[in-house]
Amino acid sequence: MDSELKPLKAAFEAIRDIAMKALSQIDQPHEERSMRWKFKECQYIKHFTKPVPLETTGRCPDVKVPSSDLLCEVN
Repeated sequence: MDSELKPLKAAFEAIRDIAMKALSQIDQPHEERSMRWKFKECQYIKHFTKPVPLETTGRCPDVKVPSSDLLCEVN
């Protein structure tokens, strides 16, 4: 009987491992990414070809100040 349960136990352990990996990926914090970021002060919208985090936006072309506190995501 023990030999009959080994494959079943292995299958359940594999399912558990896959579920634990999925849960750990869900728990990881996700950084906000967008294809368009809008500068709040000058209303300039910076476009990208793929979703990028806020840190990659650089500076506003009009205001010339760091963008971290002046941007919002455009949906």
